[in-house]
Amino acid sequence: MVRTEQYTSGGEFKLPNGTNYVGAYHVHVVRGAMVGAYHKETPHDRLTPSNNRVRRLIQNIIQQLQLENSSSKRSTGSSGSSGY
Repeated sequence: MVRTEQYTSGGEFKLPNGTNYVGAYHVHVVRGAMVGAYHKETPHDRLTPSNNRVRRLIQNIIQQLQLENSSSKRSTGSSGSSGY
């Protein structure tokens, strides 16, 4: 599960090398904030929140994604087994 097409104008995230990040990002349910508007299979950098406000925002998005994931499993009856 991923929240896509987020944007920061700066001051919220740092790249792995410590540089301030400006641009599109997405939030992955397991990996957190990452570079680029959409998740992709090729390697791309994780972003580190610059302050507690942004850290809480990302944690809230991850919790929402987890709830959405568990709700969709319940509503579709997905349990991981075929039942046969």
